[in-house]
Amino acid sequence: MASWPATGPGADGPSSSGDASRGGGGSPSKGAVARLIRLRGRRAFDEVFRRGRAYSDDLLVVRVLPNGLPYNRFGFVAGKRVGKAVVRNKVKRRLREGIRLMELRPGWDIVVIARPAAAAADYHTLKRSALRLLSRAGVAPASG
Repeated sequence: MASWPATGPGADGPSSSGDASRGGGGSPSKGAVARLIRLRGRRAFDEVFRRGRAYSDDLLVVRVLPNGLPYNRFGFVAGKRVGKAVVRNKVKRRLREGIRLMELRPGWDIVVIARPAAAAADYHTLKRSALRLLSRAGVAPASG
């Protein structure tokens, strides 16, 4: 039985093992983290919920709190009332992308909470809603 050269366990070169795929891969850019800093940890979310100002409509609730940093940090919440995991993740992906493309004033912690009606809304409707609420909060330029 013949074996292929350089395919054994100690062979150098690209492989499909976990080590190779954990290297980042795919895109030459720094990824979404450089474009959209995430709010992490229960303490950070609790601070925005406790001290932040809330703005809401039928689809979303946006809570904002000045953070004193030269950039914004974002958190996205979709509770079980929004739908099953696939639906909740889809809503959060749409919101994340829509907000990533907006020009926002720096220095805010922003938590975007999806209401159950957000599950039936398309990307453009969610983006308009987020822009309207962020404009009311003074984080984005006034929506036209």
